[in-house]
Amino acid sequence: MKTFIFQRVVQAAIIVCMITITVFIILRFSAGDPARIKAPVFARADIIEQYRQDFGIDRPLVEQLSSFVMNAVQGDLGDSFRYQAPVVDLIMGAIPKTLALAGTALLLSVILAIILGSLAAQRPQSFWSWLASTVAIFGQSAPVFWTGSILVLIFAVGLGWLPAGGYVGFSSLVLPAFAVMLSILPTQLRILRAAMERALQDEYIRTARAFGISNFRITFIYALKNAFLPLLTVIGLDVGYLLGGVIVAEVVFAFPGIGELALIALNSRDFPLIQGITIVSASIFVVVNLIIDILYTALDPRIRLEDT
Repeated sequence: MKTFIFQRVVQAAIIVCMITITVFIILRFSAGDPARIKAPVFARADIIEQYRQDFGIDRPLVEQLSSFVMNAVQGDLGDSFRYQAPVVDLIMGAIPKTLALAGTALLLSVILAIILGSLAAQRPQSFWSWLASTVAIFGQSAPVFWTGSILVLIFAVGLGWLPAGGYVGFSSLVLPAFAVMLSILPTQLRILRAAMERALQDEYIRTARAFGISNFRITFIYALKNAFLPLLTVIGLDVGYLLGGVIVAEVVFAFPGIGELALIALNSRDFPLIQGITIVSASIFVVVNLIIDILYTALDPRIRLEDT
């Protein structure tokens, strides 16, 4: 198992390096000249050249790349054009709120998927089966921005129970987290329901029922352990979509997270900030999938056979 984990860590490190290099190269060829972006509109040629020297873009691309990678390893992603502050500080100030929002949405989604999926699999023709199908269809059909707008109209404007936007504490997480949760719940719900239906037909479940073990213990302890493995895989795939949904939710709810920061960076053509946000977001995706790979080895003993 140690060998498996070591291999996955090395693979994750290589992927993060490749992401960093790719983002650097793509932005250099697509975002324009950073010196002209930052310089005043009618700046003289000598001023623009001075900006190029300050950014180091007057050097060959290979030297720029090696310098950027070395600085990134040390935690330096440059300074923001708009805010005149280190990119790392700006990201570290915004990302805890984004992680709290994404984590809350993911936790709610997994809990609902387990409860509704298990009850629907156990009772295929019941109210729970209908409810699970309805929730899955609605969540699949409703985009985050539409769901977020409806939630604001009902619970913020109409009832006044929750804030419509901004960040004033935990209450500010409820509406955006629920909107994002609805976008990732359908896939998790369908996968867990199908896996639970298969698990409940296995011989060991029939044996447990023959011994008089309660349905609750059979469903939520014995069967769920095997049914959870496909759900764990889906969670890893959902992280990328989750980050995208969080960005949309942050814009709708004016939530001061990484999504709002990215939108400001794009609108102001803040070259270093766009670069830093892209690298950090992609790295989070890689790290989360690494953690899920490791959890998979703990839940599925068959994977450990790779070490032998």
